[in-house]
This record gives sequence, C-alpha cells and structure tokens, in this order.
Amino acid sequence: MMFSREGFRRGARDGVPLAISIFAYGLGFGLVAAQAGFGVGKAVATSAAIYSGSAQLAAVNLLQTGQATLWALFATILVINARYLLFGATLQPWLWQAGPIRAYGSLLLLGDANWLMTMRAIRTGEEDRAYLAGTGAPIALGWLSGTALGAAAVSVLPRPEALGFDLMLPCFAAGMVTAMVHKRADLLPVVVGGGAALAVFHLAGPAPAIIAAGLGAGAVAALVHREEA
Repeated sequence: MMFSREGFRRGARDGVPLAISIFAYGLGFGLVAAQAGFGVGKAVATSAAIYSGSAQLAAVNLLQTGQATLWALFATILVINARYLLFGATLQPWLWQAGPIRAYGSLLLLGDANWLMTMRAIRTGEEDRAYLAGTGAPIALGWLSGTALGAAAVSVLPRPEALGFDLMLPCFAAGMVTAMVHKRADLLPVVVGGGAALAVFHLAGPAPAIIAAGLGAGAVAALVHREEA
C-alpha cells in the first residue's frame, strides 16, 4: 500500500485542468446564490458543506420558490448526493487499504470529476492511494474560490445564463454518461431518469423532478445490475 506525497502531487497535476472548469462552475453557483440572497460567507459555506453543484443549485431553486421546508431541502440534497455512496463503494477495495483516517479524509475531497479520473487511473494500474486526495485538492480550491468570486461580483457580472454557466451542469452530466455507458443496457437508467424528470417537471417543478430522476434511474440501475449479477 502506498500513500505518498508523490502520489498526491501526481493527482494534483492531473486535477488542475478539471479545476479550471470547476472554477467556472463555482462562479456560476456563486452568482445564482447571491441572486437568491446569499452573502459570500453563506455561499462559500454552502459549497463547502454540501460540495455538490447539482444539489446546491436544486436547493437554491427550491428556496427561491418560497415554499422550501427543512425536510424538502434535506430530501433534495440526500437524493442527489446519494450517488456518492456508490462512488465510495466502488473505491472501497482500493482506498481502504490506506487505513480509515486516510480513506475518510480523501473521501472528503471526492467529487464526480475526480471519482471518474481516479477510477480510470486504478484501471491503468495506479497504486498510490494519495492520488484521490491529490486530484480533489485543486478541484475543491477551484470550486470554493469560484463560489466566493461569483457571490462577491454579482453586482458587476451578468446573469449566469448570459455567460452560458447554466449549460455547464448538463454538459458535464452528459460527459459522465458518455464515459460510463459501455453497452445498451447502461442506457436504460438514463432513459428512465430523463423520462421521470420530464414528467415530474411539468407537474411539480424542477427540484422534485431531480428527485424523481434520481430515484427512478437508481432503481432501474439496481435492477439491471442485479440481473447481470
């Protein structure tokens, strides 16, 4: 088992290009949060505590409706971030060999982008468990600094839509789907999730639509995986 500075530096080097795009995404969230009444401190604290752009945007959208309850916010964030349970499970056989303190500490920096990057590195023979934390460090810095700048500069920057930031999350999600779909059966959860989102969106709005998509796609993915097992 290896957990070295060299592995961390190698991961950080690979994570820098992603950190640049995540910075722009954080900038967009900072703008949205400030327009919803968040100050810089509250926006950055939200990014640090939830650490999920999709869940944060859904939560802010729910708050802007004026009908958000604590349970609705909790359910929204829980369902959207439930994927990290699966991410952690896929990393467990490899990462746990570093010991619980290093493993849990590394998972604090886990995100969609560096999970995909780390899984690809593992398949090519990466043995240094510090690689995950290394990839996550510049990404976390980009996310938090982007959030802070966006929230602070809301009065001088245009709306996120004018900068195209509203398209970043769909484009990133599409990129992840492309990387993870290897056969036709893998497309079934995508189709079910998209259909559920469209149906619920017209009935209840965007935040419930995200929850419905996550539950529907997750259930179908579990059934497909069980049949294959």
